[in-house]
Amino acid sequence: MKSVLVTGAAGFLGSHLCEYYLKLGYTVIGVDNFCTGLRSNIEVLQKSYPTFQFLEKDVTLDWTDLPAAKNLEFVFHFASPASPPHYQKLALETLWVNSIGLKNALQFADQNFARVVFASTREVYGDPELSPQPESSWGNVNSFGERSCYDEAKRFGEALIYSHNKLRNTKHGLVRIFNTYGPRMNPNDGRVVINFILQALQNSDLTIYGDGKQTRSFCYVSDLINGISAYAASNLTEPMNLGNDKEFTVLELAEIILKNIPSKSRLTFKDLPVDDPKKRRPDLAMAKLHLSGWAPTVNLQEGVSKMAEWVKDYVK
Repeated sequence: MKSVLVTGAAGFLGSHLCEYYLKLGYTVIGVDNFCTGLRSNIEVLQKSYPTFQFLEKDVTLDWTDLPAAKNLEFVFHFASPASPPHYQKLALETLWVNSIGLKNALQFADQNFARVVFASTREVYGDPELSPQPESSWGNVNSFGERSCYDEAKRFGEALIYSHNKLRNTKHGLVRIFNTYGPRMNPNDGRVVINFILQALQNSDLTIYGDGKQTRSFCYVSDLINGISAYAASNLTEPMNLGNDKEFTVLELAEIILKNIPSKSRLTFKDLPVDDPKKRRPDLAMAKLHLSGWAPTVNLQEGVSKMAEWVKDYVK
């Protein structure tokens, strides 16, 4: 039986990634310290899958206490705060987990003849000068600001993988993840889809930063996980965008939320945060070329409806 290891297993993406491989019959070792992940995500996996093993652990520390990994195929390094409220509060932890934590993941994978897939981010492009953003873009990023702990940590992680592969002759890779949403996201995450859903369910005003004309592309979690697994199964080492390339303004998202959730909510406007990108849309040409048959399929209306049902149950 093959196995995979997932850091950040209690997180939104990590828990879905664990479940994807558990359904395929893998043994899955999950690791998390619950700094932002949900214990309920781990409980769901433990109740449903006997081949799921979990260790509560800070992955920036020594890895010798990890369970034995037989026939380890992949190490998915997804441990990291990912939303501005979380990574700004945990700025140093964010820097360490994407540098020291990634170093540990690479060493562990090399010892077990496995391949690392690192969760990078669309934030490496900063406030992009090109739209959609191709992987060839070097980005427009502020290295000394409120978002730099996350943006630069991920950029360093990409550089670490590049140099590690070159010097060790390995085949580790990374994906640049664009806005993703769906069940199991921490309700305190602070990103726009979960914020709007919670505000609509509570009949609170939907908070729009700036004029709401900034654009985002929203990928449902199952589409993203399918793309990640296809990338992992390849021999690619280059960065690859994954997400949905259909673009919406934040105002359009708010309208979709209010159409799907009966609510008395209205819109309220606040100042735009510092260094907040005006556009986020992936160029998916590389993914569609190299990941045969992959493309996002869940539209925003359908995905919002599914996520809203989960949020209703979770916050009861």
